[in-house]
Amino acid sequence: MTTMRKQLQRNAVIEQLKKLDIHSIDGQPVSEVLYTTLLKTLALKRAADN
Repeated sequence: MTTMRKQLQRNAVIEQLKKLDIHSIDGQPVSEVLYTTLLKTLALKRAADN
């Protein structure tokens, strides 16, 4: 995958988290958290909402 595509995917996940009012994870801004952690947090939030 190209770097640009990876960045776009990361940004899309960050935007989804922000829509769910998640702006930080473990005290770090979402923009500084690892991509895998972002995905895990998003999945857990979606599962909790269902």
